[in-house]
Amino acid sequence: TSPPNRPSAPPPEAQVQPIPQPQEALPEEPQPTLEDLLSQLDELCGLETVKKEVRGLINLVKVRRLREEAPLSLHMVFLGNPGTGKTTVARLVAKLYQAIGVLSKGQLVEVDRSGLVAGYVGQTALKTQQVLQSALGGVLFIDEAYSLAPGDNPTDFGREAIEVLLKGMEDHRKD
Repeated sequence: TSPPNRPSAPPPEAQVQPIPQPQEALPEEPQPTLEDLLSQLDELCGLETVKKEVRGLINLVKVRRLREEAPLSLHMVFLGNPGTGKTTVARLVAKLYQAIGVLSKGQLVEVDRSGLVAGYVGQTALKTQQVLQSALGGVLFIDEAYSLAPGDNPTDFGREAIEVLLKGMEDHRKD
């Protein structure tokens, strides 16, 4: 006996697939503003603790974004007569900054003009750079820093020290 006569299905490659029709683009709904969303939150009954916490988190994120936009400079200049505690305060600031995680080491490196300025061309930059390296992670305290810029003497190397210091302050602003 032979199988009954059935119409055979066309091979898969011969089957016609419907062509997908392009869907009409729906107009995008405008995104609600922060104020709109907070109003919706306020409309909810109760949940005062949740509302307060959400607002606190939003404010925290706003503050962090503002801080990221504005570079923070922790450099300071202490002015005052001799014996008024400038060095003591600098030493304390170094430890405070370390305690809050701003500085990695918190040491105080104290120098004056002679610790930065050399007597020959090219040596001042090297000497100042070495002092900067020793102060990284802490505070560099330059006692009587005004002496680095003594008038219009073209052979004075104090200006070179100032330039190296300014570049170092900018390059290592975070430590």
